[in-house]
Amino acid sequence: MHSNLSFLAMPAAPTPKVLKAFRKDAGWREAGDAALDCAFAPGSRVQWAAVLSGKRTIGIVRLELAPPQFCYLSELVILSEYRGRGVGEWFMEEIERFCLAQGIDRVVLQANDASRGFYDKLRYQADPVAPGFLKKDINPLLRKPAFPFARANPGVRPG
Repeated sequence: MHSNLSFLAMPAAPTPKVLKAFRKDAGWREAGDAALDCAFAPGSRVQWAAVLSGKRTIGIVRLELAPPQFCYLSELVILSEYRGRGVGEWFMEEIERFCLAQGIDRVVLQANDASRGFYDKLRYQADPVAPGFLKKDINPLLRKPAFPFARANPGVRPG
């Protein structure tokens, strides 16, 4: 399965229709989209990314990149038919590699009860400075392998 996956730093945010479909598949309630392309931390920028299986988008994530301090991860959804097959773990590792390439070595996020076990397995821990958030300091050794998104999308540059 993993040999067919690729990481894509998306040139634009997903359309509201696509985002709504992913949220519906995840069982999330309706939410407004107005702030999804707005960066909240001073000096940060929003970058959407996707995991592809062949040419099909099977996962998406919103990243707020605030180098060098952190990347805030939200809106992570893997389509239900691909869950439980290691796609989420693969995607998170590629997100961490992408962050390191941007000069960021910490990922922060908020997990709900249903996803907490997933993040625990990936060694995310409660952030003592920001109650309700999880954090992970990324191992810089992840920088060594070539970035699959660069080979798969040579013309796409982040940001």
